[in-house]
Amino acid sequence: MKTALKILGLVALIVSCNSQNKKDDSVDQTVKMGKTVQDLAKQSQDLKKIAPVSKETLNSWFPETLQGMELQKIVKGTLTGYGISGATATYEGSDKNSLVVNINDGAGENGMMLTSQYVTFKNLNTDVETETKSEKILNNNTMLGVETVYKTEQKVLINFLYKNRFSVNIQSQGMEQSKVWAAFEQLGIEKLF
Repeated sequence: MKTALKILGLVALIVSCNSQNKKDDSVDQTVKMGKTVQDLAKQSQDLKKIAPVSKETLNSWFPETLQGMELQKIVKGTLTGYGISGATATYEGSDKNSLVVNINDGAGENGMMLTSQYVTFKNLNTDVETETKSEKILNNNTMLGVETVYKTEQKVLINFLYKNRFSVNIQSQGMEQSKVWAAFEQLGIEKLF
């Protein structure tokens, strides 16, 4: 509960620092964020009771090929040092396109640290479109995060929490946005539940 209160305080600070919000909007946002933090705290308590996916299961979950690209390597996830189960796989194609998939499991004792970073996306709904970049908030029943497409650099970055448990971060180079999402579908994350 202390962690939930800390998150609520941080979120309230972020919302109050945005000078473009009117006072009423700020209060509404703070109330929404408070509800979100309470929901997150309950989900985190439920996830604490679930054993995280093992390193072996994660490593065998990544396919040898993904959207025609070959698996180059699998390394520990970015948050394993914090006691969070995870893995990162790198794929490369013959035409210099690449895909890096990082997945971390929010289950277990340390899971709240992982899932809490997505709380700010819960009440955002502002997409951004410029000549060089497109940023879309993902906020639906299965995904909570952001998709960023760098048009001139042919880069796609997708970072989201999947079904309130798995943090998925996909970085691609030289791939169309639709092919990146097709790669995610091909991974079949449901097999990890």
